[in-house]
Amino acid sequence: MNKIDDVAPVLPQSNYFGDKPDPNKCQYSRYSVKSLDDIEFSDDSDEPEELVNLRRLPQTVLTEENLRKILNEGTTRLNLESHYWLKNSFLDKIGRMCPQLQELSLRRMKHVTNLIFAEIFTYTKSLRIVDFSDCDGLLGSALQLMLSKN
Repeated sequence: MNKIDDVAPVLPQSNYFGDKPDPNKCQYSRYSVKSLDDIEFSDDSDEPEELVNLRRLPQTVLTEENLRKILNEGTTRLNLESHYWLKNSFLDKIGRMCPQLQELSLRRMKHVTNLIFAEIFTYTKSLRIVDFSDCDGLLGSALQLMLSKN
């Protein structure tokens, strides 16, 4: 006897309609095991893995998406110290998103350029406290623009 006969008893042929079952195949086994070639591995994202992981973080972790939802006309304080993953294309919109900013910290944002500072300071009118220490991209012209607008 083979092992299939030990596991599943063979039913009489009168219980079947259609094609007769193969007596060497277990009638109760409906499982199919996929081989590695059957599994599709596709990368549906063109973004770097670091950005994909940042988007998976909970709402308590500050990301560009979370900031976009939080910032509004009533925002008065913003601390972005060491938030190096924020893109310059997002940072230059901060002044437009929250024109009532009174306190802004961009400490240790070394990748921020003079144009980004100028774009932020153009739209803010009531800045009182600004921290941009360890920011290498700030030139005197952006500083003058900040002082003239605020």
